[in-house]
Amino acid sequence: MALDEVSTKSKGKYHVFLSFRGEDTRLNFTDHLYEALVRKGIITFRDDEELERGESISQNLLDAIEESLIAIVVISKNYASSTWCLDELQKIVDCKQSLGLQVFPIFYGVDPSHVRHQSESFEQAFKDHEQKFVGDKEKVQKWRDVLKDVAKLSGWDSKNKHESKLIEEIVEQVWTKVELKLAINTDGLISIETKVNDLISHLRLELQDTHVIGIWGMGGIGKTTLADIVYNKIKSKFDFSCFLSNVREASNEGDQGLIKLQDKLLSQFKPKNMIIDTARQGKDMIKNFLHNKKVLLVLDDVNAEIQLEHLAGNQNWFGGGSRIIVTTRDKHLLTSHGLLLAVYEMRLLNNQESLLLFCEKAFNGNQPLTEYLELSKKVVEYSGGLPLALKVYGSLFHGRPIQEWEDTLIKISRVPLDDILSKLKISYDMLEDEYKTIFLCIACFFNGWPKKQVKLILENCGMHSLIGINVLMEKSLIACDEICVLRMHDLLQEMGQKIVTQESPLDPSRHQWLWSHEDIDKVLRTNTGTEKVQGIVLYERVQYDACWLPDAFSKMCNIRLLIIKCDLHLQIGIKCLSSSLKVVIWERYPLKALPLDVQLDELVYLHMNYSKIEKLWNGTHFFRKLKLIDLSYSEGLIETPDISGAPNLKELFLHGCIKLVKVHYSVGLHKKLEVMSFHRCISLESFPSKMEMCSLKYLNLNYCSKLRRLPDFDDKMECFSELHLENCTNLLSLPNTISNLKSLKIINIFGCSKVDRLPNNINENKALEELDMSYTSIREMDSSLFHLENLKRLRFRGCSGPTFKSQGKLLTSLWKCWRKRYQIINTESLMLPRFISNLSSLTILDLRDCNLKSLPEDIGHLPSLEKLDLRGNVDLSLHLASIANLSKLRILLFDGNMYGSRTLLPTHVRIYPQDSSADVSVVNGPKLWNSFKSCCNEEEHIEDCSPFLLFATSSMSINKNYPTYHINGPVLSRHDNSSAYIETVCGMGIWFGVVLFIVLEPEVSLSMPLKTNSIYITWSFESLNEDVDICTYITSTTANSNHYVMTIIMYDDVAYIQRYQSGYHHKNESNRFVNFWKNVENTQLRIEVSLEGRKMRKCWLQQLGKEDFRFESLTIPSTNL
Repeated sequence: MALDEVSTKSKGKYHVFLSFRGEDTRLNFTDHLYEALVRKGIITFRDDEELERGESISQNLLDAIEESLIAIVVISKNYASSTWCLDELQKIVDCKQSLGLQVFPIFYGVDPSHVRHQSESFEQAFKDHEQKFVGDKEKVQKWRDVLKDVAKLSGWDSKNKHESKLIEEIVEQVWTKVELKLAINTDGLISIETKVNDLISHLRLELQDTHVIGIWGMGGIGKTTLADIVYNKIKSKFDFSCFLSNVREASNEGDQGLIKLQDKLLSQFKPKNMIIDTARQGKDMIKNFLHNKKVLLVLDDVNAEIQLEHLAGNQNWFGGGSRIIVTTRDKHLLTSHGLLLAVYEMRLLNNQESLLLFCEKAFNGNQPLTEYLELSKKVVEYSGGLPLALKVYGSLFHGRPIQEWEDTLIKISRVPLDDILSKLKISYDMLEDEYKTIFLCIACFFNGWPKKQVKLILENCGMHSLIGINVLMEKSLIACDEICVLRMHDLLQEMGQKIVTQESPLDPSRHQWLWSHEDIDKVLRTNTGTEKVQGIVLYERVQYDACWLPDAFSKMCNIRLLIIKCDLHLQIGIKCLSSSLKVVIWERYPLKALPLDVQLDELVYLHMNYSKIEKLWNGTHFFRKLKLIDLSYSEGLIETPDISGAPNLKELFLHGCIKLVKVHYSVGLHKKLEVMSFHRCISLESFPSKMEMCSLKYLNLNYCSKLRRLPDFDDKMECFSELHLENCTNLLSLPNTISNLKSLKIINIFGCSKVDRLPNNINENKALEELDMSYTSIREMDSSLFHLENLKRLRFRGCSGPTFKSQGKLLTSLWKCWRKRYQIINTESLMLPRFISNLSSLTILDLRDCNLKSLPEDIGHLPSLEKLDLRGNVDLSLHLASIANLSKLRILLFDGNMYGSRTLLPTHVRIYPQDSSADVSVVNGPKLWNSFKSCCNEEEHIEDCSPFLLFATSSMSINKNYPTYHINGPVLSRHDNSSAYIETVCGMGIWFGVVLFIVLEPEVSLSMPLKTNSIYITWSFESLNEDVDICTYITSTTANSNHYVMTIIMYDDVAYIQRYQSGYHHKNESNRFVNFWKNVENTQLRIEVSLEGRKMRKCWLQQLGKEDFRFESLTIPSTNL
């Protein structure tokens, strides 16, 4: 038998699809055939599903058929009795007709005539189907037809043949045709067949409406190539077809260019002596000649709406079933045109596809020799999946000896070829001036930065960054990945940087943007800056001494942006910055004050984390436009500045300023400040006696452990919504004037162990939604709370000590540690009122470790309650009937005696007895360390740790099916940092976890005095919704080990963090993200690792999946039911 030539229409990941009746041939003939095909190198799909199957064929089988070159149908005695096999056969015949799939039957143990005439077992099979599908005779008839069609095809008959010989014959003939198919020269059209089929499906040729589809992507990505192939493949289905190439270039001639295009489009219809005088006239002629024709029209490289208006104005211009394909770099152009059906986005090639395309040009499609392979991979990496670059570089390297390869590779990495850059530059040239500036900023500075951060910086520099970034995305000049990080193709980035430097290639002082360490150092060391300079971004991974002149910035009269992120020592110091600066971000700023010899009149954004500033400025200085000051972790800062001269200041961040003692009185009088954070300012004692801040929304004083009193709140503070006082262990009380805060939604006094009561007028805070009084000295639930109708989350955790009757020595000692930490002495019971049902909005009630003896009588009448925590109340017995009416309850946490049938509760309620099952979900420490060691190819030995696992009842493994994230930067300087983003999953009852692995370089013994070696990890929850605030928690430790494993596990509104390191017990930390975490969609976790005194060797993340969390619901003892 001779096989027909395999069509080029069907191309996918399988060479052969096997269709067979499992009970007839799975364990014998089909298995032998499959093994023989695989041994020959033929990629074969075989359905290995052994379970009972339903009536409908699975989607993976349908996809596999479409993605195969050949279908082999093994027709055995009972093949037709299976509806699954017949549906499969129907799909095979459909693909034969639509995609050119080649189909070959094998008549195994049956007479081909019986199959064609459907006699014997086939006759009985269809009789059974007709009885079963009595109401769908059309379905059965289709099955009959496709079986007859396949039975008429040329194939193989097993009669009178040895099975081994038959299989050998089949494999050899299949291989001949597969080999022929793989040898077809695609002329560089790598992976094009899948794109062709995909685009054709988007065209929906079966419909009779007129549609337009746009092929969108960056220059050189293959839009024209794809359009050309599809055009030639489907043009026979239309009455008339026309491919108008280079529309952008032709339109440069204005109306005459458009007229030429119109004339070409109408050349087959209008009389030769008919002249198109104007483009408007041409529009009318197109409508008149083509309105009743089924037209296929390709408009290639469109860049202006006027081109669409004059060549394909609307659907009425063309007859039914017409299709218009438009290729463009501008997505907005497509979405604004009324005819658009869909946008088909062209994506860059992956590494394998890129290597194939490069080899097509460099080696005439052959496999490169071993010595060329690594160099080829470097070229591929540099090309970044751009087909244009791969073709040009492939031709460039073709036929060159390996020595020239190495030299050429160095050359192109420094200066990309002009014919590539010139094509890429077309999109840049079409931008408005402001958008060109934004493009150059991203090319020089912000490739790989979070979109939100870039938008903020550029906006504060006076640019329309939101619309500008969107325009660049629409024109395929930048992309925004799934975690909202801006990405620019390497070649586009180099093009942008070349645009900046080409005007004065040897004189960086005349460059608009400076990003090279050498250029920046040269300009500032020689004080040669000019009015041309608009921005400087210095990002260095090594500490160095800078010999910059004191007035090095004075001549840069137009500089708007200064970002310095490095451990920099200024030998001489700085007298002044430029008065034109709008944004200053200088991490590790080395001086004790801001240089103000020149007034910074334009300054909007001042960010100086980890600085050596002791006092930002003395006296009053005027910063009329300043909106943000961030001096977080400036450990020498002792007092906030006088901000009365900054009337438009909105945000003040002073996290971790551990020597800060006093807050200047001007802060309490400021009328525009909205956000203030003094988190972990552990020395803070003095705060303004009264706050008259009418714009303030958020105040964070967490861990200000020396703060004893809060200021009084003015009655005009109508915007204030969040007050965070966690672990202010010396705070005595909340002021009665807190009742003036009518918009207050959150009060957090967790761990304020000296606070023993709430203000009597707390009931006047009608907007209050969350109140956390855990681990305070409050022992009674004040009746005024029941007037808070909007209260959603109420926590009294630890507002009494347990009796330890059955807790054992371990938990007894742990509780004593908690009491000592929070100075809790009293162990009496928390007093609850008899009735609490007035709290109709309450969703979370936390009464853990309150030594309760009973619950309020109406505990079951809280209509909104979703989570109830009653753990640690050893004398409390819970009757399930008392909470049976909690219709929205999802989680019940209780470790005591329960009475009543489990069926009393709604089926969605999950009951957990302890931390290991619910809140913490701790990991198996030794297992994590074993995984760590197996992944980490370190020369030094990783010391095993045996972490103290208090709640080690569940296990967690590193899930290889989830992505691994490598934090940028293999080596960090002692003051540097790296970060990564991971998308998170939010919602009530949803678990999410991440494991962070850190390997540090071994410590080197130095002769200099010992410095503190520290590792800081910042866990920030951010939202794609820019109106949602970022919520951050920081963990830190002395970096006395080389290996660390950190886990963060999130559930509901709490994030639990655990640290493991070699030779040490693990450390548990937890922080609540209530306002941010709960019910916020599209959130992402940003993890930043910062080192002091140590260097990073490796750092990577592993996301945990559902299967990594194993929880068992509480089994209620039958004796209590």
